[in-house]
Amino acid sequence: MNSEWRIANSEIGSRRPLRLHSLFAIRYLTLVLCAALPGCIQMAAAITNITGGDWIEPEFELTKEPLLVLVDDRGGQISEPKAIREVHQTISEIFLEFNVNKRIVPFQEWQNLQADRNYSKMSARQIGEKLGAEQVLYISIDRFTLNSESGAPIFKGEFVARVKVLSTERKKDVRLWPDEESGRRVSATTDPTPADGDKSGADVAAELGIKLGQEVAQFFYGRREFDQ
Repeated sequence: MNSEWRIANSEIGSRRPLRLHSLFAIRYLTLVLCAALPGCIQMAAAITNITGGDWIEPEFELTKEPLLVLVDDRGGQISEPKAIREVHQTISEIFLEFNVNKRIVPFQEWQNLQADRNYSKMSARQIGEKLGAEQVLYISIDRFTLNSESGAPIFKGEFVARVKVLSTERKKDVRLWPDEESGRRVSATTDPTPADGDKSGADVAAELGIKLGQEVAQFFYGRREFDQ
């Protein structure tokens, strides 16, 4: 695996976690200097660890069985559907990259099920079961806006959600993670940009979706502190 993350989209940015290139420069310079200085190996290792940051364990380990990434916006808060697709795609790519889970239910299969007239009555567990998933990564939407400063002619996006992992087993309590019944809160924002500029509302929605997907995904894989 390449040690540096590539930029997948020059306007929106990579769906993958972004490494800090300055850290690699520090590590490289340290190794070059140590080549000329005896007894410097220990210092090089220490600096490498320091610049990489502490190791962060995943908060929850998902199974390798089929997983449904369910973005629940049955309240209709998301004005740009592209945001939902980007959340799903971002999580799918990161989980594949870090070998978290390679059996995510395809977005289209979930989308097709939404056409079922009984879909709105189904619980997250039932939706996952219907799509053959063993677990559901459930993301319920608290807030979505492309303009958090009402009345201002700018885009300034905000995306807030709650995250849970659910089992599709037919039992009373299907919540596997976290301990909080309401789920783990995650959020993403975008910098202010003129509404009549180069970025459209769809672009801002896509950026929000990618950022929120990254925030959700990081709960489930191990990483260095500065590799986020």
